[in-house]
Amino acid sequence: MRLVVLGLGLVAAACSGARLPSKVYAASEVGELASLPAGYVAGETISARCRRAPRAAAFDDEALDNVDCSFERLSRVLRGRAGSLSAPLIVGKRCRARDGERPRLECSASVARAGGSVGLGPDLDAATAPAPSPAQVLDLDDPRPQDAERIRVSFAPLAGARPPRLPPRAYDRVAETASPSVGRRALGQVSARCASSCADAELRFALRATAGHLGAGEVAAVKCFKDDGAARCVAIALMPWSS
Repeated sequence: MRLVVLGLGLVAAACSGARLPSKVYAASEVGELASLPAGYVAGETISARCRRAPRAAAFDDEALDNVDCSFERLSRVLRGRAGSLSAPLIVGKRCRARDGERPRLECSASVARAGGSVGLGPDLDAATAPAPSPAQVLDLDDPRPQDAERIRVSFAPLAGARPPRLPPRAYDRVAETASPSVGRRALGQVSARCASSCADAELRFALRATAGHLGAGEVAAVKCFKDDGAARCVAIALMPWSS
């Protein structure tokens, strides 16, 4: 009798419109439009902000977003947050900058989900592409940009040295090597830590992003370990061959 009642309960739940688990989108899968398209419904407002870290001095315990502080980065954070909310679009994005010794950037947008009359099919272009796009590669290196606050980064210059002020570089222009390249001057040590569960790959990305913020062209001798229960990676940042 109990089995019959349980079976009837499951049928009733199915007939009452019980929903399957919602799809979670990667940041690269979330689109961005100026206004709400036909058939979509606007949802909650999401926001992201950052405060640029120093570029020619030591810093400690900065959020990862602060060493990659740009409207492009904040837009990716918004798309990552929308994707985690099962929204395939963000609309009406607004960004603004505030000047100061450490400029602040802020962006906000509304998430958008398909209404009942809109069906979301597979992205045929992505499915047939011969190689991953740059945005998809970034998803592999930095899978959850919306969680960057949990990753904290630091930079300690060489003792008695003042790092030169170099043009910043994108993380993918920072090489990772087992040993420092001969002839490249060391700038100092970069480190990344995560109190919650982070993969080493995420912390290695944070090292390259931090080094790129400083204008470095290489991180070398990367070591990852546990420090009081937190995951941590450290490396030597070296100058580029040229800017």
